[in-house]
Amino acid sequence: MPIKQPLFTIVLSVCSLFIAASSSAAFGQVSPSQCQSKRVKLQMLGTRGPELLAGDTSASTGYLIWLDNKARVVVEAGSGSLQRFKQSKASINDVDLMLFSHFHVDHSVDFPAYIKGAFFSDRTKDLHVFGPSGTQFVASAEQFVARAINSKNGMYPYLGRYIDTNQHSAYKIKTKNIPWSYGDLSIRQVYSKKGIKIQAVPTHHGPFPSVAYRVELAGCVISFSGDMNGRLGEVPNLAKNSDILVAHYAVPENVQGVARNLHMKPSYIGEMAQQAKVKKLLLTHLMARSLEAKDESLKIIKKQFKGEVILPNDLAVFQP
Repeated sequence: MPIKQPLFTIVLSVCSLFIAASSSAAFGQVSPSQCQSKRVKLQMLGTRGPELLAGDTSASTGYLIWLDNKARVVVEAGSGSLQRFKQSKASINDVDLMLFSHFHVDHSVDFPAYIKGAFFSDRTKDLHVFGPSGTQFVASAEQFVARAINSKNGMYPYLGRYIDTNQHSAYKIKTKNIPWSYGDLSIRQVYSKKGIKIQAVPTHHGPFPSVAYRVELAGCVISFSGDMNGRLGEVPNLAKNSDILVAHYAVPENVQGVARNLHMKPSYIGEMAQQAKVKKLLLTHLMARSLEAKDESLKIIKKQFKGEVILPNDLAVFQP
């Protein structure tokens, strides 16, 4: 018996919708996930640079990303940042990753202390460590970890069990170099697991290999410029539509010489944030020279960037 037209039309419409939905998913044409802001927090573990400023109680560079009230990602480990980690009431057992933009002292010196402290915890899952490949000026990520705790010739060889596959330990440190080269400025995905996706791109920090990071979790995006002067120009692409961009404001607009080769001017910070269309801009890694020029620098940044600009203190918490 022929199918009546109304029923046939309904069946055909349902089938068409199903096919269209399946095709869209297959070709990636799905609606982007919304940022589940209540699930994500970014906490400052250190907002200053390497200077020994009299009376300054702020730690050097460090950040902590929380997901569902668990500390999941540590970004940088500058001097004093571990103390802030403890003050945050985070558990080292929950941390999956440590990200390093580069291996200057003010970004990495607390790393062995994290590993020593974890010895007294119940940690059993491996710790993933990422950082750039090296040059004659600075160690790569793999070299940095090995030179810190290698059981044969590391600074703290008694911690070598955490990287030596022949020794028993409750967990292992899995370190991976992110290739750094002027010849390849492509954005690389370096990690995608447990609801966290990490991308990185090379930046210019004088002769020192450095990378910027984009961290995606629960539909939210938090990006970190690291130390750089903006010469390579890829961070706006990496940080596109970030809910939060952490930019290192270490120098004033009139900076010259070596410092200009290492760090971004305020005008570039504003240009970068506006080009990336980020929602919130956090200015950290402050130094004496940038603090003195804070008001003028903020005016310069806000001429180009129309979003929210914040100079956070240690332990401050932000939701995307």
